[in-house]
Amino acid sequence: MKALITKSRSSDLLIRLMVAFALTIAISVSTEAQVRRSVTKRNQKATSHPVPTEAKKDLSEKTVDIPAATVASPAVTVINSPQPDFLSGEANVTVNPNQPTVIRLGLAQNAVSIVEFPASDGVYYIHEGNPKLASVFQSPTKETDRSITIYPGEGLVPSKDGSTAAAISLQMRSGLVLILELVPVSDIKRNAHRCVINYDRDAVVSARKVAGLAYNLGGESATVSPINSRASSKLVGLVQPNESSIVESPKPPESPISNAVYTELTEKKRGSTKAKALTDVEISKTSNKRLADALRDPKRNLGSWSAPVNGLELSVSRVTDLDADDRLVVVAVRNSTTSNLRLVPGSPELQIQTLDKDGNSLLNSRLDIRYLETTAMDGLVMPGSTSFYALVYKAPTLGVNQKIRVTVAHKDAADSPVATALGGSK
Repeated sequence: MKALITKSRSSDLLIRLMVAFALTIAISVSTEAQVRRSVTKRNQKATSHPVPTEAKKDLSEKTVDIPAATVASPAVTVINSPQPDFLSGEANVTVNPNQPTVIRLGLAQNAVSIVEFPASDGVYYIHEGNPKLASVFQSPTKETDRSITIYPGEGLVPSKDGSTAAAISLQMRSGLVLILELVPVSDIKRNAHRCVINYDRDAVVSARKVAGLAYNLGGESATVSPINSRASSKLVGLVQPNESSIVESPKPPESPISNAVYTELTEKKRGSTKAKALTDVEISKTSNKRLADALRDPKRNLGSWSAPVNGLELSVSRVTDLDADDRLVVVAVRNSTTSNLRLVPGSPELQIQTLDKDGNSLLNSRLDIRYLETTAMDGLVMPGSTSFYALVYKAPTLGVNQKIRVTVAHKDAADSPVATALGGSK
C-alpha cells in the first residue's frame, strides 16, 4: 500500500514538473517574441521617421490641391475664343483692285497709325468721317507722300456696346477707293502701328477702264498746291516766289573791260556770294523730316526735359541752320497731368531775352515764326502725351547778354508759362 502511495506521488510530481517546464518554455518564447517585436518597432521608427512625415504632408497637400484644380479647370478653359476683327501691330494687306476695300485698324489713345501705299500711286482725296474721333495729319508734302498718319481724337474711346468707331475714306490717283475703319482699343499693344497696303496700280486702271470709271485722277503728275493746313501745319509770313517764276533781268551791253573783269572773277571764286535761300517747299520738307526724326527717336534728337510748370514740360532740339537766314528748332511739349491741357494761341512762342550782368531778365521781345508744323490738333495735349512742334524763324542779331528762349503756356495757367533756352546750332 505504501508502495502504491509512493508511486502515485511520484507520478503527480513528475506531471507537475512537466507542466512547470512547459509553462517555463512558453513564457520564455513569448518574452523573446515580445522583445524582438519591440526592437523591430524601435528600429523602424528611428530609421524611417522623416520619410513617413514628409510623405504624409505631401499626400495631404496633393489630396487638397487635386480636387481644387479639377474644379477650377473648366472655369479657365476657353472654347472658340473670339478673334479680334481688326488689325493690330504690323500688318500687310493686299486689296482687290476690282472693288472697294474696308480695312479695320485698331487705334489707341496716345498712339498713331501709319498707313503706307504703293510707290506707284498717291492719294487723290481724303474724307474724314468725324475729325473729333480720328483725323489725318495734314502733311505739307501730301501731294508726293505715299503714306498717311492717323491720330485719335478725344472721343475715340471704347464703349460698352462696341458701337464707337470712325471711318476715313480715301481715293487714290489710280481711282481705287479704300475705306479705313478705325476701332478704339484701350491697350496700346493692340494699336495698328503700321499697315502696308499692296495692290497693282495697272490692274486698278484696267478694271476702271472696263467699268467706265475715271482713272489717273489729277493727272499723271499733280501740281504742287500752296501750303495750307487746317490744323497741323501752317505757313507764317509771305510766300516766296517760285524759282521758275523768277525772270532774270536783261544784261547790260558788255564792254571789253567788263568782260575782262567778269572772266577773271568767276562765280566760284567770289567769296562774298550769298548762299541760296531755301524755298517754302524745301523748308517744309526739311521741317517734316526733322519732326519725323524727333517722333521716331526723341532721346537722340531732343535734349533733356525741363522741370514741370503747371503740368507742362519742355524739351528742345539743337538749332538747325537751313540757310543764311532761316533756323529750325523742334520743340516737344509733354502733359504730366491726368487731364487734357489746351495751349494758348501762339504757343510755343520764341522770345529774345535780354539779361543784365547778374543774369536777371530785363526785357523779353517776341520773335516772329516763319513756318510751324505740329502733331497737335488745335493745341490739345492729352494726359501723359507729347506734342511736337517744328519752328522756323529768321535768325536775329543778338547781343552778348541776349539769348533766344521758347515759352509754352496752357489756358488754365496762361500767366505762368514754362520756358527753356535754345541750344547751339548743328
